[in-house]
Amino acid sequence: MQRALTKSTLDIFMSIKPEHMQNIVSRSKNHEYRSYLLSPSIKYIWFYTSSPTKEIQYVARISPGKDPGEVPEDGGIGNADFNAGMKSSKYGYEILALWRLNVPVGLERAIAEGYLKGAPQKYCWVAWDFLLEYPLDRQVLLFKKAVDKKTMAEVQGDGHENGSDEDNC
Repeated sequence: MQRALTKSTLDIFMSIKPEHMQNIVSRSKNHEYRSYLLSPSIKYIWFYTSSPTKEIQYVARISPGKDPGEVPEDGGIGNADFNAGMKSSKYGYEILALWRLNVPVGLERAIAEGYLKGAPQKYCWVAWDFLLEYPLDRQVLLFKKAVDKKTMAEVQGDGHENGSDEDNC
């Protein structure tokens, strides 16, 4: 039975293919591209890596959505194609920091605990109970991008706030 959980407005679960997740971990991919614009309140993506992995193991601090032409073409996989309008994705989210969970959360456990109803199809909000169980300061920080003053202003003041009770997962 699913329990009603209070959700964060800063954190979402989002599915990603294993090869794309590995490219982010290796830093060869520095933006995640999507066809939809995320709410500007969203600061963290808790990646659910799809089959055959089927677990939540990484969380990224992201930038606000960027349009084609706003992404530096610094060699990141997909950046040049995105800027040239050659991707179906309309928005890019820079990976500003990446953590690895000490203990990955498998899909079956996430469902049993009521955090997910199934693998995220688009994205869904993360419950505060989950955030309390997996606080970022107790996970492994893999990298944090050095940011300029403009970007720093965007990323400061992102304390987790109590959010929506909407249940779209």
